[in-house]
Amino acid sequence: MAEETDQTDKTEEPTAKRLEKAREEGQFLRSQDTSIAVLLISVAIVLYLFGGTAGEAFIELFSQAFKFDRSVIKNPFVIAGTLPKLFIQSILFISPILVMTVVLSIVTAYVTGGIGFSAKAFFPKASKLNPITGLGRMFGIKSVVELSKSFAKLILIALVIISLLYTLYERVFFLNMLPIKVAIASGLEILIWGVLLVTMTLLIIAAIDLPYQIVSFNNKLKMSRQEIKDEYKESEGRPEVKAKIRERQRAVAMNQMMASIADADVIVTNPSHFAVALAYEPGSSQAPIVLAKGADILAASIREKAGETQVPIFESPYLARAIYFTTEIKREIPVPLYRAVAEVIAYIFQLNELRKDGTKLRKPKVKIPSSMLFDSTGKLVEGGTS
Repeated sequence: MAEETDQTDKTEEPTAKRLEKAREEGQFLRSQDTSIAVLLISVAIVLYLFGGTAGEAFIELFSQAFKFDRSVIKNPFVIAGTLPKLFIQSILFISPILVMTVVLSIVTAYVTGGIGFSAKAFFPKASKLNPITGLGRMFGIKSVVELSKSFAKLILIALVIISLLYTLYERVFFLNMLPIKVAIASGLEILIWGVLLVTMTLLIIAAIDLPYQIVSFNNKLKMSRQEIKDEYKESEGRPEVKAKIRERQRAVAMNQMMASIADADVIVTNPSHFAVALAYEPGSSQAPIVLAKGADILAASIREKAGETQVPIFESPYLARAIYFTTEIKREIPVPLYRAVAEVIAYIFQLNELRKDGTKLRKPKVKIPSSMLFDSTGKLVEGGTS
């Protein structure tokens, strides 16, 4: 009952990963009736194309095999040398049928369900050794369907053969009275028509069997919603593990950001809520780059780190917010802020030079474009300088 309940829960179509796993385990869509029908058609085509030539060649081959001369009596080993030659010649005669059979077998398998090799299919499974499971397979729906198909094939093929023999019994009866070449041609014609008629009956069964095998194979691989969730967790990672990974990545990125503050030229602050660390290489064609930024507690940490590394701090609320809300870390500042940031960096560079002789420098009033004025929540505001 538990297995039936589990099977009824499997209402979802199999995922690509489930189909790939089935192929790895050696599970492929197969329709035996379709394969046999295609093979019989190929045999009939080969017999039709090469039957006459092959028949005459076999007659010649048999005549050589049953001809003996006195050398065989004197030296019996002559037969040992003749048999391999006859065997090779007979293989060459039937090689068209063998080659076409192999090729069409591969093509049919590829078209219906794909081809592949799975080492897992060679290993025994404990479920197949369970007698209860084996009885379930013997008396299951699939076994009943296969048994019904076997009876249907047996009846149809028997009817076709009986009808063919009843219709052509005179030709078959008088084959031994005809010349050899005529008998071979007539016999091959009867054989070809017999194979084709038998194949037509198998095609009727294959037309029913192939859709059934497709539906059965798909139902066998269907999944429950819980299996899909488990597969997603397995492939994408469990949420708690992903959260820990993201937390670790944030910690590493934070440490790198805080370490880069020592390379900054200036820290622009709000003064307490926002802090942005900028770096600029004099003479470079690049605009100033944001090395670090943060709000509230992180801003305080940036200011503290700046104090430890003796990086100058410039208080400009609007400029700090403009850079914070418009520029990501390790990115250049936007074009509208070029002039404001240039004034700040020029002031810092001059300040470092003037400190040597004790001269004081007046702090510039930085003008921010109206399109870059933000409040503490990141919304644009009306304003002017900061």
